[in-house]
Amino acid sequence: MLALQAAPRWFELDVAATPDIIGGWLICLLTLAVYSFLYKDNPFYKLAEHVFVGVATAWYTMEFYDSGVLKAVFVYLSDAFQTLHEPGKHVTEVGGYGMPTALAIAVRFGAVALSVMLLVRLFNRQSWAPRWPLALMIGIYAALKLTAETQARLVSQVKETMVPVVPEGATWMGVVGNVVFLVGLVCVLGHFVFTFKRGKALAGMSRAGIVILMLTFGGMFGFTVLGRIALLIERVSELASYSEPAYSLSSATAGAAHGWLDTALTPPFLIATLIVLVLVLAKLTGRAQPAPPPA
Repeated sequence: MLALQAAPRWFELDVAATPDIIGGWLICLLTLAVYSFLYKDNPFYKLAEHVFVGVATAWYTMEFYDSGVLKAVFVYLSDAFQTLHEPGKHVTEVGGYGMPTALAIAVRFGAVALSVMLLVRLFNRQSWAPRWPLALMIGIYAALKLTAETQARLVSQVKETMVPVVPEGATWMGVVGNVVFLVGLVCVLGHFVFTFKRGKALAGMSRAGIVILMLTFGGMFGFTVLGRIALLIERVSELASYSEPAYSLSSATAGAAHGWLDTALTPPFLIATLIVLVLVLAKLTGRAQPAPPPA
């Protein structure tokens, strides 16, 4: 006798072993709902938008609660107090830096106090208490961001321009590339010189600099477009993976013969058909909008 084969499970966290039916349907629904915005703003897109915002808010809330409340109050302070009572060990790591344990405990309590001061805004919007932690957060973030941006966008770019035109062992193609780079750099910088009268030489450099800038902006725009197209190809490829018969509603048993009906009853085809039909019916049955009054 042939042994009956088990039907696919509707929910499976180990998707490598068994297809996750519900997960595949949700992925296809949300993906196609987002792309339905290409037609116009509609309830399917609003559903995906609200789900995304809600899940992201819940995720970041739990993430900040874990790192800013649970660990700050129950883990870091507990470790610091435990270190304080250990003989011969009076150094605690805070933010990657070692400091005396007593000072580390004071810093931890200070961070907790600043966090509580932030929550005062929920009860009294005019209170002075939330302004102190906000000022510290903005000031420290601005300082860190300023140094990071300066290092990444100014220092690194200046360093990359300080290369020899004819390096040791370079080929003629490399030398030509360095010369083109040097001439282009000088022309671009000359375009932004506004303190001298533009003669023929400076005007020519400025015009060449504009051409180089346009080529650069075009290349950056093309790279961005190709990146978005790559994301689109990835999403379409994932949708195609959910059109396999394993995700079909008609696949009651694994290993059975599959036909066109199994493919037609997969999440991408059914959900796309549902979205198109609902949008078409909404368009056909929708009342005509009244014309705006004349100005």
